[in-house]
Amino acid sequence: MRVSSGGSLMRLATLLRSSLLAVTACGSSDSMGSSMSDAQTPPTSGHADIEKWLGDAAYKTWACEPMVHAARSPSPHGFNRICSNDAIATAATGTAAWPKGAAAVKELYDSDTAAAPSGFAVYLKTDASSADGANWYWYERVAPSSGSNGVMADGRGTSGPPKSVCVGCHAGAGMDAAHTPSPGGRDLVYTPVH
Repeated sequence: MRVSSGGSLMRLATLLRSSLLAVTACGSSDSMGSSMSDAQTPPTSGHADIEKWLGDAAYKTWACEPMVHAARSPSPHGFNRICSNDAIATAATGTAAWPKGAAAVKELYDSDTAAAPSGFAVYLKTDASSADGANWYWYERVAPSSGSNGVMADGRGTSGPPKSVCVGCHAGAGMDAAHTPSPGGRDLVYTPVH
């Protein structure tokens, strides 16, 4: 590009700076570590962000089970109620893998008459491929005990509790005879709500 005057050079510098700012603002396309969320997508940036998102209760606009119920055997979640986002709800009776963005929130309760959840389990598919649970974000918080925030899992299913606890159980969805089968259960999701 040929620049013939100082004014043109200034305009070019301004244009380049604006372009760089626009590209930088877009950030990475990787959804892990993102505090960006909306009503259909939980954040994946950790405990504080997801607890704020849960507190805002946007997930309660999703397809939710009508009432709290006992866990389906042998789930470790006790009394619970599951809510599925549109990505799961609209394909709940299908057989294909869930799309990127599929998410659910499981409200955890101390009893079937408890007025409010004592904890949450959340999962979000972060890539088109499940990669044996590695491309899912897993979060579980139970009622905090003294000196603990109650977080049992927080992260991708690649290592630690997200892999050993969450993926270790959910890997059998749709084919695990040990769990009460749910119509549409597959691809790491046992109970798709629609």
